[in-house]
Amino acid sequence: MEFDFVRILLAFFSGYFLTVSGSLAQLSTNNKLASSSTLGFDGVGVLCILAAQSLISFFSVNLSIENLSLLIFGSIFVFIIIVIKFKKSSSDISKNMNKIILIGLGFNLFIGGVFSIIQFLFIALNYEFPTGIWFGNFKQFEIETLYLFGVLFLVSFVLVWRMSKKLSFLALGPDFAKGLNIDVSKVLRGSLLVSFFLTGLVVSYFGVFSFIGLIFPHILRSIGFFKYSMKNELIIGSVFAGVFLSTIDFLCYHFTFFGAEVPVGMVCSVVGSFTLLALLIQRQSIK
Repeated sequence: MEFDFVRILLAFFSGYFLTVSGSLAQLSTNNKLASSSTLGFDGVGVLCILAAQSLISFFSVNLSIENLSLLIFGSIFVFIIIVIKFKKSSSDISKNMNKIILIGLGFNLFIGGVFSIIQFLFIALNYEFPTGIWFGNFKQFEIETLYLFGVLFLVSFVLVWRMSKKLSFLALGPDFAKGLNIDVSKVLRGSLLVSFFLTGLVVSYFGVFSFIGLIFPHILRSIGFFKYSMKNELIIGSVFAGVFLSTIDFLCYHFTFFGAEVPVGMVCSVVGSFTLLALLIQRQSIK
């Protein structure tokens, strides 16, 4: 069976990025239910896709929706970094995590409403609408995308490797980390920024893959090798997640439903939701 190796690698990189993003979100917020979705990162990516499609449809911008979406997302990312850099605030971000999660959840709900309105307008005006946003897939890709993802994979690998030690100390408590002269707020901001960027990168090109960033870190922590080592979870565990996503995408490509390829993002949503329920039931039974 013939299958494009570029697609396998892109699925691998995406699985790796999303799992790193989910782990960083949970470790930074100290909330096991935190993910790119609950923090609103998915919503920003979807908003960028909608903005890109609107510019292409209404103003005939001569760029692919993926590249334009990433350009918009990159502009937002740079703006956030500039604001953080020049905003003089002594507030401890670790004390505001619950507010951040609530804002993220509210933002994602808002984007869901915006999505429905824009979809209606596009259909009514007979414009093409990116309906596949909610269920990510790797049907559309270019070799240049692989180069970009490959470079960012290496960069993120180094960044996460360097951050893992400080996050390990932070997991023992903010006060403990501060006692080691670790700038807790700086570490948390850096972790959330990396999580935000990696999520936006994947969503801009391939859409939303629900539950990967939420469930896979939980699965990894149920295994002793990953449970007691943050570096193993962030580095090695995320590689396993990449292999998992590329394998599921391979199966979706070759085993179609009446000739139609099932989006791998849909499979992740169904399997992920049942896995989340199973994990919650298991932990309740243990208690």
